[in-house]
Amino acid sequence: MSLPLGESEDVDLLTLTVKVPRHLPLGIAESLEEGLEKALRILARSHAFHDFADSTDNLARLVIGQVRPSNIMLENRIAQLATVKKVFEEGDWLTAEDINALQANPPAKKSLPVSNWMRRKRIFSVSYCGKNYYSRYQFDAMYRPLPIIAEILKAYGDCADTWSLATWFHFPNGWIVKHVGHEAIPLAPKDALDRSSDVIRAARNRKATYVA
Repeated sequence: MSLPLGESEDVDLLTLTVKVPRHLPLGIAESLEEGLEKALRILARSHAFHDFADSTDNLARLVIGQVRPSNIMLENRIAQLATVKKVFEEGDWLTAEDINALQANPPAKKSLPVSNWMRRKRIFSVSYCGKNYYSRYQFDAMYRPLPIIAEILKAYGDCADTWSLATWFHFPNGWIVKHVGHEAIPLAPKDALDRSSDVIRAARNRKATYVA
């Protein structure tokens, strides 16, 4: 994006070119451009421009303070929240305390054994209404982690928001299909955990969105 600076015909115009990620959503790019332009105009009018610009933190705070969410950003966030609600309501979710109570010999500490499994990346959690939950499909009949879950998590890779992972598990995936006659029907990864090679391949080819 290129940002023109200058407020009148008496002021020389400068152009600042800022590179943004290729796949940055349009709404975010537009909002960021507007925020940067406002921030730079404020800096251009400031008598303490050089002192202010020397601080990266100050510059970041100034830009963020000028950014306002666009309609596209708000629509995307609303869609994401609707997807989260749908996945949670349609799923079977357990707390760490639930899983503790379901063990053959429950540890005295209610966070166990879940905290150990999380640390070893054998399972994943999501946060909903301020509490952590664990999907039932991650566990066997004795409420121990299925080995395939750790393999899937490794194939899927790091994700900043585990709701994207939960959504990936929940909805039908074109990489995993069952054939009914001449028709190929996509399956949700959570319903195909016995097909390890297919599910792991799907995890490696995942998409980076969780809007249903």
